[in-house]
Parts: sequence; structure tokens; C-alpha cells
Amino acid sequence: MADVSEFTKATGDFLKADKVGKELVVQINGEAEVVRNETYNTDRLHIPVLSNGNQFTFDCSKTNARTISKTLGNDTASWNGKELVLETYRTKTSDGKMVDAINVKSVKV
Repeated sequence: MADVSEFTKATGDFLKADKVGKELVVQINGEAEVVRNETYNTDRLHIPVLSNGNQFTFDCSKTNARTISKTLGNDTASWNGKELVLETYRTKTSDGKMVDAINVKSVKV
């Protein structure tokens, strides 16, 4: 029998709310891509960002994507090099659990 534990491991280092803390400035360092989340049957925007020299993927909601695109436009290739000011807030998941989530507080041009 084949062991798929290595194959099924989550890859990439996603930016988590605990890394954001009260506020965190990150720099976009590549083009974003729309990724399907099969678990929740939703589309998410994965944005590559740098924070303190570390590479992360910001799993961006439609609401946060609208905030960014209002300032930077709809072409994610042009977002490269721009900075986002992120913050956290408490929200309830669909199963009623309270969690910290990431919000785009502002976009630096």
C-alpha cells in the first residue's frame, strides 16, 4: 500500500492571523492567482507577499480583493511591489467557531 502522507501535506506557507497580530505591513511580490477551495466551494485569491524577509501566501477573500483592486486596479500583475497594511478581527465560521481573520486595512501606493 502506498503512503500518501508526503503527497497530501499542505504546501506553501500561508499568512496566518497570528503572524499579522494587531497590524502588519506586507509587500506583494508576484502576480496573484485565483484558486478554488474545494472544502468551502469558493474561489480565493492567493497573493504572494513578503514580510520581514519571509515569503507567504495571503489567502485573500473577495472582500479584501475588492479593497485592493479599488486602489491598484484589476490587473494583479501591476500589484507587484505595492504594500498592504493588514490587521486582524474576530469572526464566526460557518460551524459557529470564533476565529481571527485577516483584513486589508489599507493599500499603500
